[in-house]
Amino acid sequence: MVGSTSAGNEQLVRGAYEAYEAGDLARMLAVVDRDLEWTYLDPAFEDPEPAVCHGRRELQVALDRLAERGLAMHLEEVIGYGDRVLAVTVTPGVDEFRARPGDRSFTVLAVRDGRIVAMRACRDRREALEVLGRD
Repeated sequence: MVGSTSAGNEQLVRGAYEAYEAGDLARMLAVVDRDLEWTYLDPAFEDPEPAVCHGRRELQVALDRLAERGLAMHLEEVIGYGDRVLAVTVTPGVDEFRARPGDRSFTVLAVRDGRIVAMRACRDRREALEVLGRD
């Protein structure tokens, strides 16, 4: 089953991001658990406190907003470590809603039973590797 090993989890996450990049949000969301817990860093603030969203629907709303702003997210790197996967993405272009400079994002995703059950945005690679368990 895809998602049952570290390599399978990498493949599942890579497939989800590739579906999103191709504009197939439905295929991407199909591997996201309906009770997803998503911890994000609001890009409107220079040094935001982590905020939490719950559910696949809230993720869909956020991704729709990105698309409305004309921003695309491109997967740059995937690192699997057990049931966690680090996805490094690049969002090129100018976005008036971002207070922090830079276009690279680091997200650690948790996979269980072939579904993405949690996502956690990290401030940088160092923090992401700590969350991943590879510090």
